[in-house]
Amino acid sequence: MSIDLRKQAEDNLIDLKKKATISLTKRGLNGQVARVAAVFDISGSMTNLYRSGIIQKTAERALALAMNFDDNGAADVFAFGLSNHEIGEIYQANFYQFVEREITSKHKLEMGTQYAGVMKQIADFYYPGALKLSRKGGFLGLGSRTEYEIDASKFKNDPPVYVLFFTDGDNSDKEETRELIRGLSRLGIFFQFVGIGNERFYFLDELDNLDGRYIDNANFLKVKNLEKISDDDLYDSLLIEFPTWLKEAKAKQLF
Repeated sequence: MSIDLRKQAEDNLIDLKKKATISLTKRGLNGQVARVAAVFDISGSMTNLYRSGIIQKTAERALALAMNFDDNGAADVFAFGLSNHEIGEIYQANFYQFVEREITSKHKLEMGTQYAGVMKQIADFYYPGALKLSRKGGFLGLGSRTEYEIDASKFKNDPPVYVLFFTDGDNSDKEETRELIRGLSRLGIFFQFVGIGNERFYFLDELDNLDGRYIDNANFLKVKNLEKISDDDLYDSLLIEFPTWLKEAKAKQLF
């Protein structure tokens, strides 16, 4: 490991933190406390993004936000393909080469993409026991659908959760994801979906405008090239809807 490369990465992280602080101040979020989750697609189509180091850079950008939001200065990292994985915390002392060390060396890229599993994992991680599965409608089970019931009564004093969710493509579990987003709209979790690349991302657009939610708990940002978008522009774009959600969520006593 090159000491010079690590020192350069550490200096860059401090610079990223300053840039994140500027964007947060613009949105009136300076001093806002939130838990931060960084969620990464590990489907096979993401191969080049991992090999090129772009996902490592993205993890560092997410960490810089967490260093402002989280009282521990850390982000909780999750990964998903056809299955889902809790990776662990990324923070200032362990961020260097985190993605290679904790994700790609331990998890093979998977041949498919499902969102719901990791979303449920995140809900259970921050709000254990709050999410309950139920079946609604249908005769003898025919035509019934999955719904999620929420009991958040014991989590009213917990800080909100800001989820950065990075993916480069479509998922195969759309209906379950829709119902999950509807159910989770009664918890203090905000999903910032980031679509990477040239896909049209019709489904993420749909989630951004999904009906039947208690509160609008998701936003979608398309980034054609994560390497080319500036840090300032990325942070400004990631924080467009979060302040509005915070106000509404507080008004409805989600936290």
